[in-house]
Amino acid sequence: MYCSKQIISDGVFDPYSNKLLKLSTEKVVIEQGIISDIDSIIKCYNSSYLIADENTIRLLDNKLAASISHHVIPGDSSPSSSLVELIVNKVKDFNTLVALGSGTINDLCKYTSYISNKDYILFPTAASMNGYMSASASILTGGYKKSFQAHLPKAIYIDLDVVTNAPFRLTRSGFADFICRSTAQADWLLSHLLLNTEYNNLPFSLLRDIEQELLKEYPKLIAKDKDVVILLIEALLLSGIGMTISNGSYPASQGEHMIAHAMDEVYGHSLLPLHGEKIAVTTLTMAKLQEEKLLIIPTIKPTTVNEKEIIECFGTNEFIEIFNSKKISEEKAEHLNDIVQKNWSEFSEVVRKNHIPSKVLKKIFCDLGMAINAEDLGWDTGKYKKVVDLAFATRDRFTFLDIK
Repeated sequence: MYCSKQIISDGVFDPYSNKLLKLSTEKVVIEQGIISDIDSIIKCYNSSYLIADENTIRLLDNKLAASISHHVIPGDSSPSSSLVELIVNKVKDFNTLVALGSGTINDLCKYTSYISNKDYILFPTAASMNGYMSASASILTGGYKKSFQAHLPKAIYIDLDVVTNAPFRLTRSGFADFICRSTAQADWLLSHLLLNTEYNNLPFSLLRDIEQELLKEYPKLIAKDKDVVILLIEALLLSGIGMTISNGSYPASQGEHMIAHAMDEVYGHSLLPLHGEKIAVTTLTMAKLQEEKLLIIPTIKPTTVNEKEIIECFGTNEFIEIFNSKKISEEKAEHLNDIVQKNWSEFSEVVRKNHIPSKVLKKIFCDLGMAINAEDLGWDTGKYKKVVDLAFATRDRFTFLDIK
């Protein structure tokens, strides 16, 4: 079984590029009670400034917090360009950012430190998402979430007591963000097999053993079993490493994330439902869709949707350029269908080998008390079906959403 410490220390050989890959992160420390040593840890780094939110700052006692240069953002903040600007100004006289938090805090610090040419170190406070070891940041800009180039933390310090005792809602969200590996891999494989786009199996090789353990042990997350929480946080770190290896989110974010992000355009970029809660629902949707297409020899149809429908659905022309670049002409449809007719049986077999059945995913999410359909999240069913139909237009990736 791979572990993040091993990869950071020794690197990992990538058969795809025939190279030993090394990451810029220097260490991952997972220990109980490490948060109590945060003052001495950050003193090892040159001139540090800590960013926390109203919830994570409570992990430090008042005396300790007062001794550290820091800024606290509201607990309901999204990683916005305005907050990036604020933090850039706060840290201009410091050399190292210290992130104390999870999704929003990590995105803000990794991006702010990158554009400011500073290092950052990370104290994750929940096993809630897989972006800790990803070199991109999701920032809300002009009302839309966009992915920006960032960099990896110089070091990650994980307090096992803190992540174990984080709200269970965050932990199960992290599990969903990890287990969508199944639908993401299916989509990435489809694009590779049908369109001959690049594909790298290494990110999935890193996860295989630990995923099998988590599929057996996940119920123990409910009881906050520390050994299983360690498995989950390792899986999330390895998932992030896989994205970094792939120079993009390809192995962890495909159709299921496209639907979730498209729903954000319809309902707004609120913190609730949590990201992983949305991903649980959209992963089930994608798993069922993939199963349906794999059971038959599908016919790829020329694009009949028009720009007006895209704009009416999402309330913006933000996706028109992507939509137009992805349109399938009659000639292209004929070419793709020729490939499908000749190879679908083989393609289907390859995809199935790595696919978790939707009924298995549904049981897992139900066991963890998660939403399993649009209504559970307060989403209108009609709107959701429309978004699923049009989400293909929101991202320049070919997925099972493109097979109409």
